[in-house]
Amino acid sequence: MNAVIHGTNVRIGMIQWFKALVLVTLILSLMMLASSAYASDGTEFDAAVTKWDGWVKGNLGKLAALIALGVGAVVAAVKKDWSWFFGAVVLSMGMGVIVGIVNSSFTAVI
Repeated sequence: MNAVIHGTNVRIGMIQWFKALVLVTLILSLMMLASSAYASDGTEFDAAVTKWDGWVKGNLGKLAALIALGVGAVVAAVKKDWSWFFGAVVLSMGMGVIVGIVNSSFTAVI
């Protein structure tokens, strides 16, 4: 009886290892196929980055921050849990800071 249980556990473990190996192989193959995308000079994404930066730092970003604060305040009042409100504050402030950090890291001279 114990041999059957042990054999089943070994088979389940082997299946999990096989799934992990297939996933890693798939990820590595996709990275190798996409090597031409990250080997270029990076100018193909300038328009999208400029638009995203404008959204986050502009009126759309301010509106999203106000909505997050409003939803956080309402949920905090209903649930009597102020972590929702402080989470909204951190999210609102963090988006502007994170965009600045990412922009400065990509434009830095190495």
